[in-house]
Amino acid sequence: MKTDSMKRQRMKHVAWPLALLLLLLTGCLEKHFVWSPDGQRAAVIAKGETNEGGGLYLCDADGKLTARLVPAVYRVAWLSDSQQLVVAREQKTSDWTEVTRILGAEKAAEVAAKAEAAWEKSAANRQEQWSADLHGSGPFGTKSNGAQRGLALGGDGYGGATMVYLWAHHADGLRTVYGEKTDAIRAKDGFTGHELLMARIVGDKIQLGTTLHEGLAEIQDIRIAPGDRAVAFTEEATPGSDKESRLMLARINGTGAVLVAERTSLFADWTADGRSLVYVQALGGGAKKDDLRLASLVCREVLDDHAQINVAEKAEDLAGLMYSNTARVRCLRDGRILFNAVEFNLPVANKDADAEREKLFALDVARQATLVRMIPRDNEKHMPGVLAFFEVSPDEKQVLVGGYEGEVSVLTLATGEVQQVQEAGEYNLMAAPVWRKDGEITYAKRNPEVDGKKPDRKAEIVLRKGDDVKVLSQSWSSDMLEQVFPGSDKK
Repeated sequence: MKTDSMKRQRMKHVAWPLALLLLLLTGCLEKHFVWSPDGQRAAVIAKGETNEGGGLYLCDADGKLTARLVPAVYRVAWLSDSQQLVVAREQKTSDWTEVTRILGAEKAAEVAAKAEAAWEKSAANRQEQWSADLHGSGPFGTKSNGAQRGLALGGDGYGGATMVYLWAHHADGLRTVYGEKTDAIRAKDGFTGHELLMARIVGDKIQLGTTLHEGLAEIQDIRIAPGDRAVAFTEEATPGSDKESRLMLARINGTGAVLVAERTSLFADWTADGRSLVYVQALGGGAKKDDLRLASLVCREVLDDHAQINVAEKAEDLAGLMYSNTARVRCLRDGRILFNAVEFNLPVANKDADAEREKLFALDVARQATLVRMIPRDNEKHMPGVLAFFEVSPDEKQVLVGGYEGEVSVLTLATGEVQQVQEAGEYNLMAAPVWRKDGEITYAKRNPEVDGKKPDRKAEIVLRKGDDVKVLSQSWSSDMLEQVFPGSDKK
């Protein structure tokens, strides 16, 4: 789930009435700090490189942090017993046999065919072409964000699988091309895949268990079904792009995930009975650059009476909206469905569009046929303009909302009252605030300037209950703090 802050800043100055809608097509916050259901410990995700401490840690209610327990983990969800988790992590390998297993025979054969075709095509002047590839200008080269890079750095659209194949089948030819640089180049080449697997806390360790799913696409969100019967998750529809997602489903401790829906947003949810998934799905074909598409809020039954996977052929359309990859759905136990979306009318003047913001809606299929706006207009100013992240409290009476610039707000559903815990600031804090228990939240709290002097650390991770604020990250290194809540230690 990439966050393109430069793009968001540019969109603020675009003279186009629907600029806000385009803005909503990119970026989201991530949960790097996730409390267990009993609130006794939290899973902590560090986003650094694997060899620099990236991966999964645990901390207790006082903020005491363990050593790293599992490397390369980047997403996590707890089961209800507070002892088991479902984790997503990167798989890195330079072994073609392992790549074939992860990709599957069909995709691996596709990679092999394309690699062989390119290898044969370059035979006449291989030295010149492959030298150019190292600088991003040859037939295997790519460019990303203005920085040139060659196929060896993974720019093949297959997580680097093409180069793993070529090293396995044409190592002598590559050695002729690269000469004395061969060992250094080969050490950088490798495949990056992704896997979803079970994990359990055993003593002071985390024991990995059943692999639920593995493939090329990054896993974007994990949602456990009520009763811990199954896990729904989204993954990139196209590797390296977060414009739209693919909604998948697996049994807890089962093997082999199944597809529920294509062209979905990042965040789906389970209905209270644990049998159906509710999600936002784009209408029409695949995404294009900065496109605007209609979407539908839909409900699809996916588990049968015996809690076995049985995805219904047809889904029920509940509401229409404009598609955003960050559309989030949360189902309440009373039957209401919460989701974020833009409300707008055409035609619209530019300056009127500048004032637009996302709204939080509730849909009660059983009792009402209309949508209900949950945030009164007078209270919208205390909310982020983009509601890309919101999470319901355990008692389902409040909603915690986080913003791209460190905003933190709490909405009381019954009254529409909004408490603005932290306003937007001069730097981003790109990780999501989370609930610990009813009335207790954790977020990155900015450290104030003292006598005009900027603090040594821009923010600390805190636990807030009412007006009481407890610092959890006081003993953490600045590097660790920055990996958990990116932006918190930027100078």
